[in-house]
Amino acid sequence: MKLKITNKNGLIRKIIFIFLGLILLPILTLKLDYFNNDNVYFAFYNGNEKLNSMPLKDNEDNIVFSYAKCDNGASVMWNDEEWAPLVKNLSKSKTKCSLYFREYNAADYIKDLANSDTTNILADDTNDENIRYVGASPNNYIDIGDGSLWRIIGVMNNITNLDNEGEQESLVKIIRADSIGTYSYDSSESGINNGYGVNEWSQADIMKLLNPQDVYKEIPVIGKSLYWNGESGSCYNDVSETNIPCEFTSSGISDEAKKKIAKVRWNTGTSIEMYNITKKTAKYMYEAERNIYNGKQLCENKGLIRCNDEIERKTTWDGYIGLIYPSDYGYAIGGTVRNTCLENDMYYYKDNSCNTNDWLKPKVGWIWTMSPAADTSSAVSTYLVYSTGSAYRDSSYYPGTIYPVAFLKSNIKILPNSNPKLEYGSIENPFKTSL
Repeated sequence: MKLKITNKNGLIRKIIFIFLGLILLPILTLKLDYFNNDNVYFAFYNGNEKLNSMPLKDNEDNIVFSYAKCDNGASVMWNDEEWAPLVKNLSKSKTKCSLYFREYNAADYIKDLANSDTTNILADDTNDENIRYVGASPNNYIDIGDGSLWRIIGVMNNITNLDNEGEQESLVKIIRADSIGTYSYDSSESGINNGYGVNEWSQADIMKLLNPQDVYKEIPVIGKSLYWNGESGSCYNDVSETNIPCEFTSSGISDEAKKKIAKVRWNTGTSIEMYNITKKTAKYMYEAERNIYNGKQLCENKGLIRCNDEIERKTTWDGYIGLIYPSDYGYAIGGTVRNTCLENDMYYYKDNSCNTNDWLKPKVGWIWTMSPAADTSSAVSTYLVYSTGSAYRDSSYYPGTIYPVAFLKSNIKILPNSNPKLEYGSIENPFKTSL
């Protein structure tokens, strides 16, 4: 096999790898002769396991390239067709590059499906070029060993995977098929934002309900990790910390499912234009979610009764379980109206065929998203999706339907279809997963 190494002057040298598979002593790092000196060293890994040599292309174990790391400021661009790394910015000798490989995973599986199914799985128009399940009723059901079904939102690219040293990866994003109940995004005592809650995900009551305690600082009396732990207790569902009994002993996330869920960095930003802008399209919302602004941006320092919280605001959050974004709802639109709808403000999805061609639209009531909405008079507004089809903001204390959302770990595989008589991914024959 030939590897192409490119130095900073653009010169290319072809270096022949001789795989020493018959040598008994393991070679954990393979030294390459670069310009007749010890200039570049390569190390190979399958996940965290060191390998004696680089895996062959089209290998029997279905190993694919994942990512690379180099020291001395060098970097690697991987050429999958030639199955070779191109080292760039090589300015110093004795540079080490580690090439990481992994088994063909769930994200690869869905990406391959997208090549043949151009009706139900489509790319979005964002810079990340994610692929998403679209339409009124796509076959995107998946079993993660939770005792309940989930559905695949799509494959999201450039996700910061905290289980993998913060690498940017393509991960499968899923949403629970059934609601776990109707609760407040956040509620607060009457002296804080008039009891209407705080639109900051990193401290929201619903975040603490869904996640383990190691992702939040203050341990609440009510709602603490009940869904994550599969326990019963009380949950907030109205203004001024009104709460009701809630029980997740049978609907909480299972231990098997927890092993398949990645800890990632979620975007929790917003836009200071959200309050007045006339065209909040899916693409606009996607970019706003990655913005530097927060939900208190427009009203802070004004002394308003619904803007007096002292909560630290953040535009990212590290954790396991979230909710959908407004943009997830917008980009789930399918059918012949897709292009037209993607040019519309999502508030007006209710006025045309958009809402009948979007599988994420709730059948009744409304569902919470995890995105704050900047408001000139308060710091309590968060985005929801209504059963009418509109995506709009409302006060965080309102009881909204909760559908947990997560990313699958990069080592999760989708198993072959064991029942070819049924459409794989249908509710009768969901995708099966394994570690």
